[in-house]
Amino acid sequence: MSQIFTMAIKDLRLLFRDKLGAFFIIGFPILMGLFFGTITGNYSSGTGKKSQIKVAIVDQDKTDVSEKFVSLIQQNDSVDCTPMEFDPARESVRKGSRVAMIVLGEGFGETAGFFWEEAPSIQIGVDPSRNAESAMLQGFIMETIGQLSSERMQDSMAMQDMIDRSKDQLKADQEISVANRLLVSTFLNSLEGMVDSIDALQTESDDTIEGPGSGSGFQFANIESIDVTRKIDPNSVKGQLMKTKSKWDVSFPQAMMWGILACVAGFAGSIAKERTHGTMTRLQVAPISKFQVLCGKALACFISVMIVVAMMTGLGVALDMRPDSYPKLILSTFCVAGCFVGIMMVMSNLGKTEESVNGSGWAINMVMAMLGGGMIPVMFMPSFMQSLSHFSPVKWSVLAVEGAIWREFSYAELLMPCGILVGIGIAGVLLGSWMMRRS
Repeated sequence: MSQIFTMAIKDLRLLFRDKLGAFFIIGFPILMGLFFGTITGNYSSGTGKKSQIKVAIVDQDKTDVSEKFVSLIQQNDSVDCTPMEFDPARESVRKGSRVAMIVLGEGFGETAGFFWEEAPSIQIGVDPSRNAESAMLQGFIMETIGQLSSERMQDSMAMQDMIDRSKDQLKADQEISVANRLLVSTFLNSLEGMVDSIDALQTESDDTIEGPGSGSGFQFANIESIDVTRKIDPNSVKGQLMKTKSKWDVSFPQAMMWGILACVAGFAGSIAKERTHGTMTRLQVAPISKFQVLCGKALACFISVMIVVAMMTGLGVALDMRPDSYPKLILSTFCVAGCFVGIMMVMSNLGKTEESVNGSGWAINMVMAMLGGGMIPVMFMPSFMQSLSHFSPVKWSVLAVEGAIWREFSYAELLMPCGILVGIGIAGVLLGSWMMRRS
């Protein structure tokens, strides 16, 4: 056993003595992780440019006031507002084509814009996955009601009609106290002499005046929620991205693969180099069995893969990546390392010279990476590419690592990708050993 560890330490020292080779094993994957993480972050959060909130608006009131409200909110540069009927509007939110829907109920135009009256009810339904836009949308609605209030107060005829109607309501409402009745009556009388001045109106009106349905103070509108719950397919791109805790969750498993592929190519090339330079012959005449030589090579490759994954995980955690389960991540890493040790054993025998092994090895690595999600995550690939990815060990490696980091796989769910990886590793070791014995 000591000979095997000695051989492994020797190979690790030779590998990391080459500074350029060490960079492609450690430094290059870090750069790839940061690069893909930045792209993934931009995909999730947008380009940073100001974008409009797509909403549908349902006008059930069908009055001049409700139409004015629709017109005002359509003038907001931050809102893309489309008038629709109730059912199509709700369906558009459920399907995710619009962020939210706004419903102006019947009777909206009677009190909208007059803050001493009972605040009109406005219903909104927001896509549950877009909660961040909900508060913004409510703010835009209140802003539009404020604009509507300003315009209605400058309309003397509408103001006079509203004042007359408010007086009639005041006389009919017997639940208002004598003191409040006197205050509201005085206030309404004063409005008749100030309909041409919005500034004077705002000066005379006070928050403490209590009127019918106003409570303590006033509000422009009552915001009510509509249930537009939309079930998101957990296997869809959006469903998978919702599980991630940070933008690094997707990019770092990809980056780990590039470090692992570099280890595989490096050790495959080192075996070919030792064979062409006569080092393998000298080892065979030494008091070391061929089995120990192979085990030493395999152990060195296995350790280097573990080091790459450990370093990338540590950097990811420093950047706010939070693995769901470290024990599952360790299990996945062991399986990934075993798989690529077997691939390395086969690659090292694909040519008779170091150049041919390096060339064929990196060609195979690139195909595995392209098909398996090392360049573009499998979830973003076309369906036919996703089918082809099943033949790439990189796909199963990324899936096993992601399962422990953010996919929240159970041990039973990890069984398939880990089983496939272990099977590939065993097959590779047996095939590579046979090819090496023949050569």
